[in-house]
Amino acid sequence: MSLNKSFSLLSSVKPWKSAWRVRVKLIHSWKQTPPYAQETFEMVLADEAGGKIHASCNKAHMFRTQRNLPIGEWRVVENFKVSKAGGKYRPTGHDYKISITSETVFTGSDYHDDRSFLSLANFDELSKGKLDTKLLIDVLGQPYDVTEVRIVQVKNEERKMIQFRMRDTCGNEVACCLWGSYAEKIEQYAQESDIENYVFLLRFAKITEFRGDIQVTNAFDATVLDLNPTVPEADVFKDKMKDDLRPLSLNGNKEEKREIVSVTDDWDDIGINMICELSQITEVEKTKIICSIKTVDTDWRWYYIGCKRCSHSVTMITGKGNTTDKPLFRCRDCRATVSNVEPKFKLHLIVEDDTGTCKIMLLDSVAKTIIGDEAKNLWDGSYEEIEDPEILPLPIQALVGKSFCFGVACSDGTDIYKVSEVWSGDFIQKVESNSEPVSQIEGVSSSLSSGGMLAIKGNTQESSECATPISKRKEVDTDLPELTSTSKKICPAPIKLEKTKIV
Repeated sequence: MSLNKSFSLLSSVKPWKSAWRVRVKLIHSWKQTPPYAQETFEMVLADEAGGKIHASCNKAHMFRTQRNLPIGEWRVVENFKVSKAGGKYRPTGHDYKISITSETVFTGSDYHDDRSFLSLANFDELSKGKLDTKLLIDVLGQPYDVTEVRIVQVKNEERKMIQFRMRDTCGNEVACCLWGSYAEKIEQYAQESDIENYVFLLRFAKITEFRGDIQVTNAFDATVLDLNPTVPEADVFKDKMKDDLRPLSLNGNKEEKREIVSVTDDWDDIGINMICELSQITEVEKTKIICSIKTVDTDWRWYYIGCKRCSHSVTMITGKGNTTDKPLFRCRDCRATVSNVEPKFKLHLIVEDDTGTCKIMLLDSVAKTIIGDEAKNLWDGSYEEIEDPEILPLPIQALVGKSFCFGVACSDGTDIYKVSEVWSGDFIQKVESNSEPVSQIEGVSSSLSSGGMLAIKGNTQESSECATPISKRKEVDTDLPELTSTSKKICPAPIKLEKTKIV
C-alpha cells in the first residue's frame, strides 16, 4: 500500500472535512495564555515530506495531547478540526491550522526520521526586508557584539533585554534582540563558556523593525534558543567558520517601541478602498471594496451546522442515540448537548477588481442577502462531512461574475476579510453617478459598470437615494481568529471622487 493511500500529507489538509489521517512528528510545543482567555497548548507538527503545520488544543484537551504526542516522536493523528491560520505571527507558512478536539485519535507509529525540519532564513533576504514578517523564522549564525543585559521599562514593567548581531558564512549579518529568560541564558553563556566554534540557533523567532533596521527577536514563549546546537546544519556552519571566528564581546544599547490601535465604527464615514490597498492596512480598520465575485473558495465548506439557539458551530457526538434518531451535538457556547440544529452559511469567496484579488468570508445573515435563500433549503440533509467541496448548489454558483460593495474588517496578519455589510447595485450606481465613471477611475474594476449588478430583494425600504447596507445583523463564528493588530503602515493616498455631471 502506498503512503498516500494510508496518510494525507500536511500540504493537502484543508478545512472542508475533519476526517483527516496524518503521520506527524511534534517538533516544538509551548503553552500560551491569551488575554482574557484560558491557557492553550500550541504545537508545530511536521510530516515526512517536510511539510509543517501549526496545531493547538484548549485546556480541556491539554493533558491528553501532551501524553499522547511527546516531543520528537512520530504519531498518527486522526479526526481533527482544520481552520484558517491567522494572527500577526504564525509559526508555519501553512494556510491552515489544526485544532485538537474530543474526537481526535492518537496512535503510535514505527516510522523513524531524526530530522529537525529546520527552515533556515537567508540572511541576505532577511537583512533586505524581503521575508514575510508574519511568519516566524529559523536563524542559524555566529553571534558577536553581545551587549550586557539591561533592565528596561515596557508597559510599566521591568524586563531584561540583550542585544547582539549574528552573521552567516558569507558575512551577511542581522541585528538580534532577546528578552527575559532568553537574555539571561545568553549572558550566562558568554561569561562562562569556551566560545570557540560557537553557533546560535533561534527557532520560531519573529522579524521586527527598530529604528529603520531589520531585527530578529523572540516571539513571546514560542521561540527556542539553542546555544551550540548539535543539528547537522550547525556542524556544517561550524566547519565553514573555523577560520574566521570573532570574539564574543560585551558592550551595550537600545529599547522598544509601543503602538496604539484605533477602530472606526460608523459605516457612513468609511470610504472605499481598492483591493491592492487592503494588504497595507495594519490597524484594526473597516473599509469598503467594490468588486466582482471571481470564484467560490472550495477549500472550505459553504455551510456549517449551527445551534439554533446561539448560532455557534456544533460538534456531532458519535455513538449516541438510535440510528433512527436525529444526531446529538455538543454546543460549546451553550455548554449543552443539543439536537435543535440547522445548516448556516459560511461562504468563502474570491473577489477581484482591476488592482487584484482577495478572499472574503460571509456568515449566515449576510450570505442570505446575496444568495436569496436559506442554507437549509440548499442543504442535502446529511449531517456527515461533504465528500466533494467542488459540488455547490446552483444559487451559490450563480454568484460568480456578479458585483457588490462589501463592508469588510481589515487587520494585519489576515488574508481573509470578514464581510459585515453588503450594498447592492443601487449603491454602486450612486457612487458612479456622483463621481467619474467607474471605468475611468484607476484601480476600480470596469466590470462594475457593465450592467451585471444584482438587485437584491427583501429590503423594501431601500431606494436609489439610500446607501443603507442590505445587511445589518451581527454574526458569531468561533472558528475564526480575532482580528487584532498593533501597527499601521502608510497607505497610498485615496482617490478623491469629485462630483461630475455625466453627459
